[in-house]
Amino acid sequence: MATSTKNRIIQDFEKQLSSLNEERTKSIFQLLHGKPMIHGLPLEVFRKCGKNNCKCAQGQLHGPYPALSVNKDGRQKTVMVRKKDSPTVLLKSIRYKHFQQTLSRIRKINKEIDIILSDIKSASTTMYPKE
Repeated sequence: MATSTKNRIIQDFEKQLSSLNEERTKSIFQLLHGKPMIHGLPLEVFRKCGKNNCKCAQGQLHGPYPALSVNKDGRQKTVMVRKKDSPTVLLKSIRYKHFQQTLSRIRKINKEIDIILSDIKSASTTMYPKE
């Protein structure tokens, strides 16, 4: 491969890296806001009350009731939220969900950066002695 072609390829990689690094930096700073969160993802739950003559026995469940989906000891659990705590808990759980999504995006960007750096290494490296 000609040197000028290699240089153009590396310049393209540099542009990609710059863009990814900018996105990653913005995402990291979003996570630094320090607002309180609650571990768990927000849910709405519908329930049966168990009375035979109730509308829920025919399929019209009661609810929605606020709840959180929480991972405890490797198992997914649904934790009901008290009505009086609902606004605060749900807001904090929405922040947690956003945090988790942003963290996932940062990890994806890191993988993309790793691939580009490997490509730069391949484009910049030659064997000695030349075959």
